[in-house]
Amino acid sequence: MHTETMILPLDSAGEIYAIHDNRGNIIGTGTREVCELLVYIITKPASASISGRVSAPVQHRANVRAAIAI
Repeated sequence: MHTETMILPLDSAGEIYAIHDNRGNIIGTGTREVCELLVYIITKPASASISGRVSAPVQHRANVRAAIAI
């Protein structure tokens, strides 16, 4: 079991890497630089402007259907 997100090589030349989450699942692939950027994005805490935002009430209309209820 991994304890944190890890970047591991997928090929012997070290050109393609995979990002593994804390459960060992692959969550992304790419070059080392791309994987480092993705790990930075997913581990960075949300900014106050996003996490502190209050969501507006959602209007429900009887004549509109959605696959996912909001």
